[in-house]
Amino acid sequence: MIDWVTAELPCLHVPIDSGHICKVLPGGEVDWQSPCRHSVEGSYSSSISVKSVRGNGAGLATHLLISGNPSKFLQGHNVFGSDDLVSLVYGAFLKICSSLDITPSELELQAAEQGDYQLKNVDICYSFELPTRGDCMAWIRAMEFKAKTRHGRPSSKGGTVYFGSGTSRWKIKIYCKGEELEAKKKGHKLPPELEKTPIKKWANNKLRIELTLLSK
Repeated sequence: MIDWVTAELPCLHVPIDSGHICKVLPGGEVDWQSPCRHSVEGSYSSSISVKSVRGNGAGLATHLLISGNPSKFLQGHNVFGSDDLVSLVYGAFLKICSSLDITPSELELQAAEQGDYQLKNVDICYSFELPTRGDCMAWIRAMEFKAKTRHGRPSSKGGTVYFGSGTSRWKIKIYCKGEELEAKKKGHKLPPELEKTPIKKWANNKLRIELTLLSK
């Protein structure tokens, strides 16, 4: 499934009023400023961030920069989902535009539907079923000591193994999805509406391997 996307889609619109970050010089002059990201709420209070970028010289932004988890944004969780990148981004784009009262042109809709835009990064992950959660954790520990890539040996933290941390091309992390759903870190838990569904039980013994492809 596709777990995270950062993409810049063509969309002529009035810049989103989400505030600015700026640097002010000692004399009070603004050296530079950049618009802040705006959070758009999706299913079960999940959200994705958007920002107006570029300009046409007449006060309008020409592109929308979106960054977030389209699966979670559209369905409320990322335990499983689609690996159709183009369809996921298109669905998220339509929902974002509707929420922000932005009306894309036919050409802009066509570009989004066909995947004709710039990708900044994408996370691709697959889940593998092992007999028990303990087997998942044992497999991860074995990887920590036995495996290596062109980046060398992996690093580990909190039951997760990382390959290629700090690189600018690609990186991999491996973890147990059942463990992640029970982590205290905000954003990993299922929304309350899905806590009593079979989703949590399904994730219990799933080993998750996640590849991040960066802009290079």
